[in-house]
Amino acid sequence: MQQVEISGSLELKYPKMIKIPGRDSLSGELHFWEDNTLFPQGILRCFWITGVQEGLTRGNHAHLNESQVLVALAGCAYLEVESIDGKLHSFELRHPSEGVFVPPLNWTQVKCEEGTVVLGLSDREFSEEDYIRDKSDFERLQKNFR
Repeated sequence: MQQVEISGSLELKYPKMIKIPGRDSLSGELHFWEDNTLFPQGILRCFWITGVQEGLTRGNHAHLNESQVLVALAGCAYLEVESIDGKLHSFELRHPSEGVFVPPLNWTQVKCEEGTVVLGLSDREFSEEDYIRDKSDFERLQKNFR
């Protein structure tokens, strides 16, 4: 069992749908994200998820400090996010002009339709120590929050 240590008090922040600006023209759509209010230090890591078989999920973890924005570049992604206070949030991403901001201490699970490509943008470099991968550890933190 992973030992998860939290220093200080837990801060409650909820995930939320965000609009990603873009421009349409005869030659296609261009979308861009320059929001430094969510990521004051900028994007420090990006990743993408492809080839998720129907019925399987990705994510299935939370972060202690990392915030992410998830965008379905193609296809459709369904996100189930459980906050540290136990509140459940559901999102459906169907267009690259929309994303979900997932702050730290939110357990995230992603389901994808066939052919979906999900882009993840992060405010932190990869650190295994930042992950909460065991749901029982997350549930213990939830009990401490309440």
